[in-house]
Amino acid sequence: MTEGRQIKFDIGKEGLETVLLSWQVELMRWIWGVDGEVDSRAAYIYLRGSSTPMSRAAAINFLNEMAYGGFLAYREVTTKGGRKRLYRPSPEAPDEETFGRALAGRIIDKARTELARAAQPCPDLRVKK
Repeated sequence: MTEGRQIKFDIGKEGLETVLLSWQVELMRWIWGVDGEVDSRAAYIYLRGSSTPMSRAAAINFLNEMAYGGFLAYREVTTKGGRKRLYRPSPEAPDEETFGRALAGRIIDKARTELARAAQPCPDLRVKK
């Protein structure tokens, strides 16, 4: 996802729900299945009729997070009421399987980097006489 985002890994869940909420997984699956682009209103309408309805703000925040993370592509269009974004799957994550591999790769790379850093010996902090 985006730099600095906290990802919670739920070992009690399976598949994408180990790192995404169920409504987020459902929304991503819907986007992968749509032919073309979707805006936040269409995503909100979809979620409103789903098993876990969410607010439009939650949908917008999640769509933007996925876009900033490179998992969704978007383009901005000007409308009568202002500007809006149209989202579609990105080349990095055109489907669920590829998305899962890309996300897993990022998590593993970050864990490898941070755990290697944590394993470095600490400098001797004792006061020398």
